[in-house]
Amino acid sequence: MALLRSFALIAAAAFLLTACSRSPVVQLYEGAKQPDSQVLTIRVPSDLEVFTINGSEVDGVNTFFNTDHKDLKVTPGRYEILAYYKRLWDLDADSHEVMKSDPALFVVDGKAGEFYRLDFERPQNVTQARALEEDFSGWVENMNSGEKTPSQASGLVLNRGFLAPITGAEVETKGANAVQPKAAEAVTPAPAAPKAGSSESGASASGQASYLDTLKAQWNQATQEERRQFLQWISQ
Repeated sequence: MALLRSFALIAAAAFLLTACSRSPVVQLYEGAKQPDSQVLTIRVPSDLEVFTINGSEVDGVNTFFNTDHKDLKVTPGRYEILAYYKRLWDLDADSHEVMKSDPALFVVDGKAGEFYRLDFERPQNVTQARALEEDFSGWVENMNSGEKTPSQASGLVLNRGFLAPITGAEVETKGANAVQPKAAEAVTPAPAAPKAGSSESGASASGQASYLDTLKAQWNQATQEERRQFLQWISQ
């Protein structure tokens, strides 16, 4: 048992060292690395969790980095990013709380060599963080020109429960290692979730979120402890 415990500690230490040394740059295009003058850079604060990019969950985007941001390198074009606020706050010496907001829609439409940043008003205390849970928005800043474009309401609701699905509109969450830009088009916020009992609540599955795909995405983002607790819960 002592040997097994020692091995676990060594493995954990190795994981932490690897995570801390990891570069905050995520290449989201196929092929060899290109110079910054040929790609589009999108900086995402560490307190923003990316749910989907152009409708797909993207592997590696929410990996832990020992920095306050991550830089996504993509081919030039248009990207619709669903992202939400997520941060662990210390309530006191013995208790903590993870604050999560509903997702907002950030739209980046950039050229080669341009640098954009997603940002929002950072809460300074727990009270402000809780308010952000209920009303989250931000902006996209072109770091070359200084122009800021407000985020849009996504029409999606991120339930606070563990592995709760995002509902309100169809969201594709198939996994991907790279993303392609979308064709330029007018963006309209997704419709809000229909109220229970309304005529809209009986709409076809094509107009609603894919619960299975969403659960898979949430499972992939869950920690080992969260997965263990969930499995214990469903086995009761």
